[in-house]
Amino acid sequence: MVAGDASREFALGACGCTFAVRCADDETTALIKSVFGGLVVPPSTFPPAIRQYHIERCAPVATFRVSDGINSLSLNDADSLLFYVDKDITLTLQHQRRDLFFLHAAAVAWDGRVAVLSAFSGTGKSTLTLASLDYGLEYLSDELAPIDLQRLTVQPYPHALCLKSRPPLPHSLPAGTLEHGGRFHVPVEALANVTRREELPLAAFIFLEREGGRFDGLRSITAASAVARLMAHALNPLAHPGYGLDAAVVLSQAVPCFELDVIDLQAASAAIKAVLQVT
Repeated sequence: MVAGDASREFALGACGCTFAVRCADDETTALIKSVFGGLVVPPSTFPPAIRQYHIERCAPVATFRVSDGINSLSLNDADSLLFYVDKDITLTLQHQRRDLFFLHAAAVAWDGRVAVLSAFSGTGKSTLTLASLDYGLEYLSDELAPIDLQRLTVQPYPHALCLKSRPPLPHSLPAGTLEHGGRFHVPVEALANVTRREELPLAAFIFLEREGGRFDGLRSITAASAVARLMAHALNPLAHPGYGLDAAVVLSQAVPCFELDVIDLQAASAAIKAVLQVT
């Protein structure tokens, strides 16, 4: 590295783990920091890095090579780079923090309490998360909810909020949103409300649906139904006793569980806020 390149070296932190990043040029540094800026931490505040990412551009200029110092991987474009880094971090976290129960879910907060929003791909989870911030809710994550089973808290994973399409009016993408590969990445600095970076108490599970007509708005579900849905969205069930079933049962009984129709974003956002105000 030459003098003046220190700004291209930084650390990302999540779930008590550190990931070291070194970029070979300023443009790539800006890209990674825009999408993962909510995870940037002073290296001195976290333990030594468990993974390293050395990222450089290759010829042609649109391609990248990512190395951990031993192995390297070539990626075709910026979208592939962002996808790889994000998924590699989340998989590494699941391996290192086997005590946590990881869900594919968004997490938003109100008054220091968290609602975990789980949904299958295409339901509109990230769009609802963005819309809910306009109603004063605070952002923890839109893809990963790591839950401490002993403390019943949710760890933040505040990378850029990622949408596959533009939100419907009256909602819009904030200034500073990046578009790569048909995906829209909203940096945490551009979001409408505060981004939480500390773990917070789990207050509710809300399972999102887009079925139009089966039910309207928000309704409570049974613990048995919640267990089935938690297992469907669990990312690391094999790390826990009973293949994750024991953890799902405990969680379903520990906090209120709901299903929510997301077709009306304004009504859905208000419902999430209402749940957190009374639970």
